[in-house]
Amino acid sequence: MVKKLIYLDGCATTRVDDEVFEAMLPFLREEYGNPSSPHVLGKRARRAVDEAAASVAALMGADPADVVFTSGATEGNNLALLGMFGHDDRAPVSGLFCPTDHKSSLAIGRALAARGVDVRTMRVGPDGRIDLQHLAGLLDLHSRVATTAWVNSEIGTVQPVAAMAALCHEVGAMLHVDAAQAAGRVPLRVREAEVDTMSLSGHKIRGPKGVGALYVRPEIRHRLRPVMFGGGQYELRSGTIPTHLVVGLGKACELALARLDAERRRAVDLRATALDMLRAGLPGVRVNGDPRHGVPHVLNVVLPGVRGESLVSSLSTVALATGSACNSGSQEPSHVLTAIGLSAQDANSSVRICLDARMPFEDLVLGLDLIVERARDLAGVVVAMGGHAPFSPS
Repeated sequence: MVKKLIYLDGCATTRVDDEVFEAMLPFLREEYGNPSSPHVLGKRARRAVDEAAASVAALMGADPADVVFTSGATEGNNLALLGMFGHDDRAPVSGLFCPTDHKSSLAIGRALAARGVDVRTMRVGPDGRIDLQHLAGLLDLHSRVATTAWVNSEIGTVQPVAAMAALCHEVGAMLHVDAAQAAGRVPLRVREAEVDTMSLSGHKIRGPKGVGALYVRPEIRHRLRPVMFGGGQYELRSGTIPTHLVVGLGKACELALARLDAERRRAVDLRATALDMLRAGLPGVRVNGDPRHGVPHVLNVVLPGVRGESLVSSLSTVALATGSACNSGSQEPSHVLTAIGLSAQDANSSVRICLDARMPFEDLVLGLDLIVERARDLAGVVVAMGGHAPFSPS
């Protein structure tokens, strides 16, 4: 008998929604026209792309003309951040990066530093929030851009993007936001927050992998340089538009917007249950980050006496993680957790539980029971080897 898998890793990726899948199917078979073609099939494909752009823009709080389709948030981050610098830019020209961000942003910072750009690091507090006073001190008239993830992928911290944008604009700098984890979890409203550019990925919101979108505020569009050249389907991003993926992204955004409030409320309840079960079964559990400044979908905890990687790899029917999927091959402690002040030992004893607001309550209970049971077993092994004290029984 195949045992049921309890999936608690929705920050890494999500299952494609049935409605998204059905919306995509015609554009893999009957409606296979190129959206750039002038004939009837091309026009129908273009109409579908335009409708998808409207749905993406609605989720972002933007206009359809502000949306550029990409392969995902990683490409969007590269297009926005690299596009704001010329190849000959050197210090004192600067860019400001958040140390807890996804590596698709941090790696760009390293690449810019290697060119000679002055790359500066913002300070974050124990809750993962950016220190706005420190940010203000880093910004100057040579600053080109600051960047942050709207919602952190490991501890769920929500950043004060509107306040950050205001500080950036005071010195003529721009703010780029990675919204891969924020889409469908917090209201985005980029125009209201005066964000300059923002990326997201379809597969984080029950859409297909391989597609995303970049918002570009029209007032700063002229300041971005393309990083990929071709047929000019978009001014900033060439390449044949994958209609089926774009349609899937559009449908996923439509559903995410419609369900945002209800799914947030359900996630609050699921998180409370998960935390109660962990604390009851594993005394000493500590939450990383501050739930007052985070999304309820992400729960990151220290399990004293247990190595997170050992727990994750030993669970055959529960899928969870120790951090971002991009870090899964690394033996180093999470850069997010060490940046907010955790020791390497506590960071390595942490796991991330990402809650799907649609999951059955009984699945969550079953998954947490298995996590607690296995964590106790692992803690006992550590004790036998002369490590930390075992967990007390509940």
